[in-house]
Amino acid sequence: MSEQEKNPAEPPAAPEPGRTMDRRAALGTLAGAAVALGAGSRLVWPAATAAAPAADLGYPAPRWASYLKEPKTVADILPHARALVRNKAAFGGNSPGIGLGMLNKGDEILAITDTTADDITVEAVRQAMDERGIRAHFIANYTLAGVSRQEAELLREKTEIRSANEGFMEAKYYWIERVWENPELAKQYLKKRNPALLAALYPERDAITADEYTQWKKLSNKQLGAAVSHYLSQHPGIKGVYWGKPGGAFYQRAMAPYESKFYGRCSFTTRWEVISQVSSFPADVWSLVERKTLAPIGQIEQVHVTDPEGTDLGWEVTPEMAARWAQGAYWRGHLMMYPDSATGQYGFKFDGYPARYANWIPRSPTARASGVVAGSNGSGGFWPHMAVHFENGYIHKVVGGGNYGQVIREFLDYPKINTTTYPYYDTPGYWHLWEVALGTEPKYFRNPKDMYGGGTAGIYCLTYERYRSGVFHWGLGNEMASDPGSIGAPKHWDKFCADHQFPSGHDFHLQNYFVTYRARLRGSKKWVTLVDRGHLTALDDPEVRKLAARHGNPDEVLAEAWIPDIPGINVPGSYAEYSSNPWPYASAQMQKILNGTYPYYYPREAAGNVK
Repeated sequence: MSEQEKNPAEPPAAPEPGRTMDRRAALGTLAGAAVALGAGSRLVWPAATAAAPAADLGYPAPRWASYLKEPKTVADILPHARALVRNKAAFGGNSPGIGLGMLNKGDEILAITDTTADDITVEAVRQAMDERGIRAHFIANYTLAGVSRQEAELLREKTEIRSANEGFMEAKYYWIERVWENPELAKQYLKKRNPALLAALYPERDAITADEYTQWKKLSNKQLGAAVSHYLSQHPGIKGVYWGKPGGAFYQRAMAPYESKFYGRCSFTTRWEVISQVSSFPADVWSLVERKTLAPIGQIEQVHVTDPEGTDLGWEVTPEMAARWAQGAYWRGHLMMYPDSATGQYGFKFDGYPARYANWIPRSPTARASGVVAGSNGSGGFWPHMAVHFENGYIHKVVGGGNYGQVIREFLDYPKINTTTYPYYDTPGYWHLWEVALGTEPKYFRNPKDMYGGGTAGIYCLTYERYRSGVFHWGLGNEMASDPGSIGAPKHWDKFCADHQFPSGHDFHLQNYFVTYRARLRGSKKWVTLVDRGHLTALDDPEVRKLAARHGNPDEVLAEAWIPDIPGINVPGSYAEYSSNPWPYASAQMQKILNGTYPYYYPREAAGNVK
């Protein structure tokens, strides 16, 4: 491990407010990044603040909602379940969804559970649905797949991240095993390049036999989707299906030809989500918050994003690009805040969600972000501080990140991966920036069960929290939601990737919690701040507050349920020391939360033992 990986540098100072600088200098303040967007290109940044000392900037103080206490019985959960099945808000995230409150008496739905479902939670939700006259088929995925529960749980443990302490394992469990059509190709390549790294990704404890692998493939989205479709063909009265985990985007397309019956992910079988205020956050308020946040997209000419963990990135937007971006930016609870994230799909309509527009949104011309995305954790968990450097929308260097960063570095020069042009792209290569997603619901939080490998968020340990308002979720590598002509799986895209022995989707996620996201509107010098040091500014909009007041005290209705504490940013300490090995500190804070000794319960007077 290099000295830089052991001791990542403190984020450097931001440019002085209003200072005019060459784009290479403006975006290269971190570790001397080289970021050229064209000779002589110049711009004026807004007053950048995200890299200055925390004491000067007033980053939001840490908090954990005092009402988040683990329930023990059906009776504990039932009041929350009743609120859930009456709430018209969808579950959001990056899967489209229809809130259970949109269902009517007599409707019939299919809810697909798995081994992580809580029996008491399922029973509470079932009772609440019965009270509303909704018939629910709760069926486990392993039952549909013809796999025993014992086998399914063993496979889950062997194919999902066991703790957020092993965040680097996302590179294996998602990217190698799920993104590559033939994972053996990636493993063989890595074995030649770095056998020690391959051994770290594939410890003996996770070894599976050929028979187990066959059983595991039965639980894949592709094969389960076929099983779901068959079940629907046998039960034509089912109106909608709830299936999948937070972080999964493509369940719908696996259900062909019943894509229109996909109603959202099935996260209402786990106690932490059901007892939280996620399930009762007012649908009309959430909708207005997202409408306000998206309003400027079609007029944006330039974007600048900073975060005190080291992110400092910018890009320009043409009028044509802005129009495509605006059409595809809306994924409820997971807004696409980069043009390429919003394209290559049939965009969702804001009104009538999850209905889609009739026209496929082209990916090209692609965006050209330059600068750095940096952090110390992603969806999978924690790892040493990592900085990913971009030039013209493409990765050119990765610094730090321990094993996680090393996997990327090993594959940056995979044969022909930088010189071959993927379908629908106008520039060659795989390593583009694709995902820049913004959470919009203030009641999401760090799920304690998932943090320690509980599996309610699929392979991930820290993905649930990314949906909290103001949190940014970055994803690396090419992705395509659909081919032109079908919202199903992109068959042409997948065939290209299989034929060329390339990865077929993105991964390598980073998350930032204190981002400042500013955009300059076209034809003006006006910069608008959509996210201010991790706080979604639409929550402060007068119209939003007025609407929230119909549901209670707007300060309480719109308050974030959870804000992480990160030394050197919003609590005393050294960020360099913390980010060299974040897990011990983060785990210690979660243990305080669970045993009732956390110093940042919110509101404080309601605090107590929350376990």
